[in-house]
Order: sequence, then C-alpha cells, then structure tokens
Amino acid sequence: MTDSSSDSQVNSKLNKLRSAYRSRLNEELERISEQAQEAHTHDDRGEALAKLRHRLHKLAGSAGTFGFHQLGNHARYLEQQVQRWINQSEPVKPQELEQLNKELSDLARHLGSDEAMSSAVGVESTEQSADSNSPAIALIERDSILADYIAHQLESFGFRVQSYQDPHELLNNDQGGMDLLLLDHRAGASEVAATPTDHWKALLREVACPVIFMGGHEDFQVRLEAVRAGAEGYFVKPLNIPNVAAKITRSIRKRRQGEERVLIIDDDVDLLAYLDTVLTHAGMTVETLQDPSHLLDRTSSFQPELVLLDLHMPEVSGDELAAMLRQFEKWNNLPILYLTQEQDQQERAHALMRGGDDFINKPVGEEFLIKTCRNRVRRLRDMQQAIALDGLTGLLRHANIKDALETELQGAARSGNPLSVVMLDIDHFKHVNDTYGHALGDVVISTVGTLLTQHFRRSDRLGRYGGEEFVAVLPNCDANAAERLVNRLREAFAEIKFVDRETSFSCSLSAGIADTRNFPGLMGEQLLELADAALYTSKQNGRNCVSVAPAQ
Repeated sequence: MTDSSSDSQVNSKLNKLRSAYRSRLNEELERISEQAQEAHTHDDRGEALAKLRHRLHKLAGSAGTFGFHQLGNHARYLEQQVQRWINQSEPVKPQELEQLNKELSDLARHLGSDEAMSSAVGVESTEQSADSNSPAIALIERDSILADYIAHQLESFGFRVQSYQDPHELLNNDQGGMDLLLLDHRAGASEVAATPTDHWKALLREVACPVIFMGGHEDFQVRLEAVRAGAEGYFVKPLNIPNVAAKITRSIRKRRQGEERVLIIDDDVDLLAYLDTVLTHAGMTVETLQDPSHLLDRTSSFQPELVLLDLHMPEVSGDELAAMLRQFEKWNNLPILYLTQEQDQQERAHALMRGGDDFINKPVGEEFLIKTCRNRVRRLRDMQQAIALDGLTGLLRHANIKDALETELQGAARSGNPLSVVMLDIDHFKHVNDTYGHALGDVVISTVGTLLTQHFRRSDRLGRYGGEEFVAVLPNCDANAAERLVNRLREAFAEIKFVDRETSFSCSLSAGIADTRNFPGLMGEQLLELADAALYTSKQNGRNCVSVAPAQ
C-alpha cells in the first residue's frame, strides 16, 4: 500500500473538480437566498416556491457527492419542507417563510462544518485509457462538474463514459453502442414535473440497453417513477460509486447472458412446431419432446431452464412428469409450466401440488408466451445467482468457485486446451480495516470484484475465496497469458485511490498462478495449492507482483 503525496492529491482531476464545485457554492447559496426572498414577496408564490425547491433539490443531490454531507442533508430537509408547502391547499403563512429564511442561513454554517471535517469518502484514479471493448456508459447529468466527477470515477472501473446534460442530446446522437444508461431522473426538470412517468417512457422507448436512475432523494414515488419508466435500479446522491459500478456490471452481465433454454413436451406435433418457432424466433434455445419416456435423458443432456408440459397426454399426464422431475434434487427448483385448456379449479390445484408452478392456457398467445418464458428463466437465474454469488463482490462463493474449477478441468481434459488457476490477495488488507474501518474495507473488496469482472473474459470463472482472497479459473489460457491478464488487473487496481476524510490511500494485489500445461493430470485442489504457494512467493518478493508456479 502506498500513500499518495499531498501534491498529487491537489493536482488530481477529482480534487480540481471538488475545488471547482466549492468555488461556486457561495454563489449558489446566494441564489437560494434570493429565491426564498422572492417567494416571500412575489405575487405568484407557487412558481417561486417551485424554483426554490428545484435549487434545493439540486444542492441536496450534488453536495454530498463532493464531501459536503451536512450541507446536502440540510438542503434535502429544506427541500422537503418547501415541497410540503407546494402540495398543500392552503397558502403559506408569512411567519413560515420567515422561519425558512432563518433555516436557510444555516446552510452556510453546515458548509463550514463540512469543510472542517473534509469528509469526502470515495474512490479516484489517475487517467486511464479505456479499452474499446469496455462497456460503454451514457451518463445524463445536468451539472457538468458533477458529471465529470461521476464519469471519472466510473472510468476507474474500466467503463467508457460519455456525458450528456439533457436526454434529448443523447437521443439525437447515435446511441446504438450503449451498454447502459445512467441518468438523473430530474434531467430536463421542467418537462418532467407534470407527468414524469409519461415523460420518461416516451423518451426511453427506443433505448434498448439497461437503464439506472439516480436522484437527490428517495421515496416511494420516485422509485415508482423509475419502475414505470423501465429502470433496473435507483441510486440516491451522493452516489456510492463502487456500489453503482457493481450494479452496472451486474446489469450488463445479465443482459449478456446466454439464450434461455426451454424444453417443451407435448403429444401435438403441430403445437410443438408452433411453440418451437415462436420461442426460437424470440432468441431462445428450444428442444421439443413428443415421447415423454425420454424425459429424464433429455433433461439431463439439455439442462433446460424452463419446462413446458402438456397437462393431458394419452399415456402419461403432465403433472405425473412434474412429480417425477421433483424427485431429483437438482431439478427441484426448475420452473415447470403446464400447457392446458383445463379450467376445473380442483384439477389445476392438484396439478400444482404435484410439482408445477403455473399454467399457460391454450390457445397460446405469442407475446404472452415469450414474456412468461423469459421472466421465469430470469427469476431462476436471479435465484441461482443469489445462492451462488457473494453479495459484496458479485463473484462466485468459495464452494461454487471450487465446483466451477472441477467443471472447467473436465472440459480442459476433453479439449486438450490449457487451464490456469489464479490466487489473488489484497496486500496489507488488515491495515486498511484497522486504519479506515470495515466499511471502507468493504469498498476495497467490492472494487476488486468489479475490476475482476471488467478485466477478465466472459468465459472465465471468478470467485471470492474468502476475506480478501480471490480465485480466477481461466479456461483455454496458459500461465503466460494468465500472467499478462493478471498484471493488467494489478496495475489498474494500484492506480485507484480510496478517499477517507482528508487522506487517500492505494492498495495493491499479489497473485500466484498454476496451469495444467506445467502440471498436467492434477485435481482442482492440487492446482489451488500450487497457485497459493506461488502467491506466497509473491508476498515474499515484496508484494504487488505476480508469480507463476515453476514447472516440475
């Protein structure tokens, strides 16, 4: 771990952005005071209050991002007070406005307290050139300084970020290459105010990528607006950038998952052909089965993520097949939907008790069929990931990464291609927890998880082995290629600075590698031990380096 000098902090881009933001705060507080005075004297008090609420909302959203947390919290409190006045039917009393003016004067006091504490917490990095294959993020943020600040931090995680101040500016540009859209839900505030849901649904209708909203406050209504607009997430400013980066990574990874695998069992050949055509055209991988006696073999070989079963067939009923599948623990959570015209409630209840999850009524509508199948598979994948993935990093848990290693070893043995196992460890991590606290220690661990996902291939299996240790299983990759990949990760991680109050610090990674080319015929546990021994060599050699287990 290396502490950056005070000169490098002053000259860093993020500190320049903080200084630029601070230099305009006095003017912003004056504008807020003037707006409050206008609300006190203006004939159209409602319009003046709306403008005041907008300025307070903007201040509440941005101040905490730059470390002025008390200022941001007080601005949010005042914003909520003004919003209540706007919503109420009776006019605001003069004494209430006088009290507001007194509380507005406290904004400057909170600003002074924040400056004394210098309480920014986050990450920053030196300039990095993003790879052309890195995920492309479109950022819509009205505040240009805040937009630069957010963009720079996201670039620390390997994203390519293009900023826009207005949603129309984005839509007028070619956005076909976007992997994700991150936007302030009050961008274009004058247009949004009346009908926010309709506004965003209309604007985002042609946006095919995942959308994440951010805003200055959180309540039921703004989350409902985000849901109705089709957003996959909502983050409150000040943004926790590592959490945002992790959410972006998960959203993009979910979108890039393979085709849904659907097994359809029905004795009607024409219906099978129809269902096959509809789902295949929608991008799913489909297998059909007319003879139910092959159910177990086909399910084992195809590994479906969803089964569609005709409830009434000549030789065997669908609910009997569902009960048979449920006898196997590995298929206990496999979604099973019955295809049926049956409307008798007792029959339907009996079929559900035998192991089915729901019904698709015949005749089957195309759109309903596609969306139902897609949603069932998505929920299965979400459940599997919740079980298999570490909550902090989004990587495989200890047991799951070891299972993945054994699976990949079997594949490498069949193909004859090399496989590498990498053990990584955060250097001096105990010192981070002891000095800066476990909350910031979690930020460091989460950052490694996100960077691992960004720097390695989709085919690689990545896991958190425990604490600050990580494992990467790299199929079709020998030790030399693995060393190059790990070194790029190590260098990117070392460039990130974690900020706590007035100090910042960097961390480094040490790694060890063992591959099947140098050690053929070994079990997964043995390769892990060799990689761990190579990691120990890196620690002995001064840390912040990569060692390869020597060939025997």
